[in-house]
Amino acid sequence: MVTGTPGTGKTSLCRYIVSRNKGWIHLDLGRFAAEANAITGYDDSLETSIVDTNILKKALRKHVSNSVGEGVRLLIDGHYAAEVSPAEHVNYCLVLRCRPDVLWRRLRSVKGYGEEKARRNVESEITDYCYLMAKLHLKRRRIIQLDTTGSSVGKTYARFMKCYRYGFKCRGDTVDWAGFLLKNPGKISFLFR
Repeated sequence: MVTGTPGTGKTSLCRYIVSRNKGWIHLDLGRFAAEANAITGYDDSLETSIVDTNILKKALRKHVSNSVGEGVRLLIDGHYAAEVSPAEHVNYCLVLRCRPDVLWRRLRSVKGYGEEKARRNVESEITDYCYLMAKLHLKRRRIIQLDTTGSSVGKTYARFMKCYRYGFKCRGDTVDWAGFLLKNPGKISFLFR
């Protein structure tokens, strides 16, 4: 499973992995939610679909149980992946992270998010939301964080593959954005505009 706040590089990494490794499949939860009829509405203020996680969780469990064959390596990609993925089918969880000020620029310029949507996602990153959800829902599964702040998709891929080869017994990155922002208060000014 690959999770993390939007803009941290999940989808880019999953596409990169699949393009270089035979037998790997990328499952984008956003698309899967639409196919599973798990989208129940639209939030205009956040410019995003509303997903019924219970419907999505059931559909994903069924898909993984019935459609994923032996030897297939399925990459489940989404910021709410830890909340909906059947834990018994998750071997490893990679949480991608990005420094809040860099994430803000990525979301505003690359993804074209509005201020409120970008702000909410950056707040989620600062509070470790995706990492904490992985810890809560996946219990004893191996969970590794990788900081993508100054890293290309190729470098992140190389780090991922190294972790994968060693059964995720590698050391991930220690992330403390609250501590970073306390030491660098100017880096957070965009949140108070």
